[in-house]
Amino acid sequence: MHPAFSVIFFTTASGAGFGLFAWMGLLALTNHLPDRISACFALAIGALFAVAGLFSSVAHLGKPLRAWRAFSQWRSSWLSREGVLAIACLLVALGLGCLLWAADPAPMGQSSMD
Repeated sequence: MHPAFSVIFFTTASGAGFGLFAWMGLLALTNHLPDRISACFALAIGALFAVAGLFSSVAHLGKPLRAWRAFSQWRSSWLSREGVLAIACLLVALGLGCLLWAADPAPMGQSSMD
């Protein structure tokens, strides 16, 4: 088996990006996030990897200009469901990043009113 480079890149890059999202989500759930700049930077790097992997996946298609049609086949195609869920994960990560950016920059355990 000799997969195309785009498939290898897609698997590696999107896996790294979504894995970073998972780790940041786990850190957020357990209240162990680093400072907000570092957390937002990590989410941005994760998004960069995930989007690069998804673009690589689109480049692997026979007719990349018809990639938008893949989203309409979500009932019958695992690739379509993967694309839809990838966009959903990117939106969740964007929401987490917005919440972190708007959060109080004071260290944990301290209020900005002190």
